[in-house]
Amino acid sequence: MPRIDRLRAEFVENMPDTLEDGVIYVSERYRIALHSCCCGCGEEVSTPLGPTEYSLRLEPGGVTVEPSIGNHDFACTSHYLIERGSIVWAGAMSRRAINAGRAHDRYLKRGLRPRGIRALAARVWTMVARLFG
Repeated sequence: MPRIDRLRAEFVENMPDTLEDGVIYVSERYRIALHSCCCGCGEEVSTPLGPTEYSLRLEPGGVTVEPSIGNHDFACTSHYLIERGSIVWAGAMSRRAINAGRAHDRYLKRGLRPRGIRALAARVWTMVARLFG
């Protein structure tokens, strides 16, 4: 399958059995968004929505999903951003960077807010991740 350059949002109560390429399905009730991987590999990408998960905003031109979609455990290892419905391809992340990001996610999910040096490190990490993917 060819790469996907854009995603059109479709708001649904329940997710469909089959995902259409180029569509991101959003269930506000279940706080989740699903789409087929934009590289064209056909893998289902699940993005849970919430304060310590992904955020989704409806903007002119389409949806924006943050943070980036890192399919590091898929065979394709694709990494991209969804900005106003457009796919912005990001560079590969090192295993060290992936593990650091996952550790930070676990920290946030414990309900802790970074303070001091951890807060500074979190802000720097976010800026670097946005700059270099």
